[in-house]
Amino acid sequence: MVIPHCRIPGAWPARTWPVLLALLLALGAPLARAAAGPDLEAPRYVLGRGLHLPALDLTLAGYTSLRVRGLEGRDTRFDLHDLALFLIWQPAPRWTLFAEIEGEELATVDGRGLNNGDSELVVERAYVDFAATPRLNLRAGRFLTPFGRWNLVHADPLVWTVTRPLMTTVPVPDHASGVLAWGSLPLAAGNLEYSAYLDGSESLDPVHGEAEFEEVHLPAIANDFDHAAGGQLRYHFLDEAAQIGVSYAAFDIDRGRGHHHAFGADGLYRWHRWEVSGEAVYRLNSAAGTRDDWGAFGQLVVPLHGPLYGVGRLEYYSSGVLGEDVGRGSLGLALRPVPPVTIKVEYHDGNNHRVLPDGWEVSCGILF
Repeated sequence: MVIPHCRIPGAWPARTWPVLLALLLALGAPLARAAAGPDLEAPRYVLGRGLHLPALDLTLAGYTSLRVRGLEGRDTRFDLHDLALFLIWQPAPRWTLFAEIEGEELATVDGRGLNNGDSELVVERAYVDFAATPRLNLRAGRFLTPFGRWNLVHADPLVWTVTRPLMTTVPVPDHASGVLAWGSLPLAAGNLEYSAYLDGSESLDPVHGEAEFEEVHLPAIANDFDHAAGGQLRYHFLDEAAQIGVSYAAFDIDRGRGHHHAFGADGLYRWHRWEVSGEAVYRLNSAAGTRDDWGAFGQLVVPLHGPLYGVGRLEYYSSGVLGEDVGRGSLGLALRPVPPVTIKVEYHDGNNHRVLPDGWEVSCGILF
């Protein structure tokens, strides 16, 4: 859910109320439970894992990201890019309620000075999980689309680069509203994760049609499903050092002109702090006269000294929907003094400055 241009001070728009409702649902019930009787177990806080309140069966966590950008043809810009709060309530062993409330671009400083005109308050995720069996979990609500690997771990402190590959954002909307079945099974010497979902965003998402793309401005196309079905298989092996995944989605999207099918594959391998990863996608576009979308990226992470890493990435995306072909190379450094904190510097250069302008970017992300 997106509550556009939520400004403080001033009157809150009507669509801020879903955010307040999500907060009340996450906090109100455990507070009522705690009021029913004393609990002497003390709260516990761990950086990167949040504050656990045993008396409420509640965990508060989140992340924040500060960013500075110097892009070709634009003013240098500093912004509080993300401030996200996670609320996790487990009222019973088999039930979990989760909400992610995120503020985007809450404060920006550029050539015009300080402003917050682009700030947004977003319910990024809000769902309930039920552990039906040790191998099967059921989810209902708004969740990240299980397509590819990057979309599921895209929070700034968890990724190695400041920027996100274009082919992980455009082919398939990054969120869904509906039901999801997921779990894992032992297979050979590894573990097979599975997920399958049905989406009804057109009916279930109260702000359907307003979701924006991360990092790129593409007003001509939508980042919302109308209806969708899909799933993902992911195999972990070599003692969790390696994983490969395949994804599929069949969907109609807002302003999408027909039914689409997308196929994805991804992989990751870690060895002695080295890491190589990549994703590929192919999307069949049904609209007459529109060529299909396809693209891929490959990324290498190299340990340099202590917690300092070098990062390089090549990406390419050919889009019939955008009518654009985009290639980009990125080089950067990533410093992880402690696992929940990541400081990154990146320079990127490509062949399509209109969609992805060249330049440098710096970010500091913290899981709290």
